[in-house]
Amino acid sequence: MNFKRVMVGSVVGAAIVASPAAFAGWTGNVGASSKYLFRGIAQNGDAAVQGGMDYGHESGLYFGTWASNIGFGGAGGESSEVDVYAGWGADLGGLGVDLGVLYYWYPEEDEVDSDLSTVEFYGGLSFGPASVTYYYSDETNFFIGDDNAEEGGYLSGSVELPISDTVAITAGVGFYDGDEIERYLASVGSDDDTYVDYSLGISKSLDGGMSFSFTIVDTDIEASGVDDDPEVVVSFAKEFEL
Repeated sequence: MNFKRVMVGSVVGAAIVASPAAFAGWTGNVGASSKYLFRGIAQNGDAAVQGGMDYGHESGLYFGTWASNIGFGGAGGESSEVDVYAGWGADLGGLGVDLGVLYYWYPEEDEVDSDLSTVEFYGGLSFGPASVTYYYSDETNFFIGDDNAEEGGYLSGSVELPISDTVAITAGVGFYDGDEIERYLASVGSDDDTYVDYSLGISKSLDGGMSFSFTIVDTDIEASGVDDDPEVVVSFAKEFEL
């Protein structure tokens, strides 16, 4: 899997990095999801259409872009998110290492006089079916967008356990903390200063680079401004060479 949000990545909201050096050249991806959740938080109320392109070099260097429709940041209530990223990854004796930078751009943010676009730096390790990645931004704008953003750090762990050649059980957990997370939680009526999101799902690989997933996602946020019921997300994606 290249660096992009497909399947569980689009649901859990953590772009998954898995051995970028394992491929070379251009690849593309398109998909649809019943809802787009970013780190456990809904980004829209309806289905999302998503897709992107990636380029990987044999040296381990890579870059790409990914986009989705979202339900905020535009005067009409519908807008878009475009992510641009670059990094380096390698397999060091079975241990996968990945370092990079990710820019979240919200093209319609000016329509609602917000400052949502955010830059994050990340570092990740993977071994076998398990991976862990830490993301950090000193101005985590995309939560509130009031031009007073503070720092936020997100630690994400995931595991993918195959149960056949085409079917796998997936699980993920993320821990979000920092001054901006405390501000966000206060804005939705929570007294906490951190939160955890988690997911459990099943994915199925199909012919022609296609894949399907069914995932349950929830957070530990208890607040009047956040729905605390688990979300069920169904996603479909196709990956192809360019």
